[in-house]
Amino acid sequence: MIKTKSLNSAGIAVFEKWLEHPEGETASALLADNAYLDEFADLQIDPDLLFASRLEFGSKLNEWFASADFHSLMSSDSDGFWAWLALVYFNQLTAKGIRRSEHYIVKRKGSTGSLAYRHAVRTPYELVFIHGESAEICLSTPMHTFGDMTEQLASRQSIAHNKGFFQTASELYIKNGVLKRGASSKPKKPKDRNPGERTGLGSVRRLAIALQRLDLTFDTEEMLASQMKRVLPKEFGKYVE
Repeated sequence: MIKTKSLNSAGIAVFEKWLEHPEGETASALLADNAYLDEFADLQIDPDLLFASRLEFGSKLNEWFASADFHSLMSSDSDGFWAWLALVYFNQLTAKGIRRSEHYIVKRKGSTGSLAYRHAVRTPYELVFIHGESAEICLSTPMHTFGDMTEQLASRQSIAHNKGFFQTASELYIKNGVLKRGASSKPKKPKDRNPGERTGLGSVRRLAIALQRLDLTFDTEEMLASQMKRVLPKEFGKYVE
C-alpha cells in the first residue's frame, strides 16, 4: 500500500502534453518526480492490484476511500488526485491503446459541456458510490474499455445520479453479469424504419427518453425500480422478466 498523491498543475500539463504525443519516456516517470507531485489526503491504495472490470475497480476505490468526503473528491480541488490515480493504473487502463486525454485528466469544459464523466478512475468511483451494484450497467467492462453504456448514462447528471433509473436499467439489461443483446442499440428515426422494424426499441437510449417523459408526471428521483418498471411504455416489455 502507498499513500495517495496528487499531480500539481505542472504535472498535469506535462501529462497532457505527453498524451498528445505518447512517445519516448512514458508519463509514468511523473510518479517518481516530486517536482510534479503534492501530498493528498490520508488515504492509501495498492498500485499493484489488478482489476477484472471497472466495477471491481470502482468498488475497491470506494473501499479504500471510505473515510474521505465524497463531495470533496468530486470537486475541482481533487482533479490532480484523479490524474495521479490514472497514472498509477495507466497500464491497465491503456492495455488496448491510449484514448483521448479526458479519460485520464478531468476535463470540466468540452464543446458540448463537461467531459468529467469520461475519466477512467473518477467515474467508476462515483457511480459505485451512488449506485452500488447497480453501477454494473456501466462498469461491467474491462479496465481498458470505456463502454457505450457509460457514454449513454453517465454523460447526463440527471440520469447519472438517479438511483431508480440505474436500478431499473440494471434489472432490465443485465443478466448474470452480461449485457443483454440489443440493450445499447440505437433506434432508427420513424421515417427511416421499415414496417414492423423494432431495432433499438426498448434499449437504454429509449429508457433515457422515457425517464424524461415520466418526469412530467412522477418524481422520478424518488421512484424505486419496481415502480418505474410498472409505468414504462410497452416497448420495454421484452426486457422485463
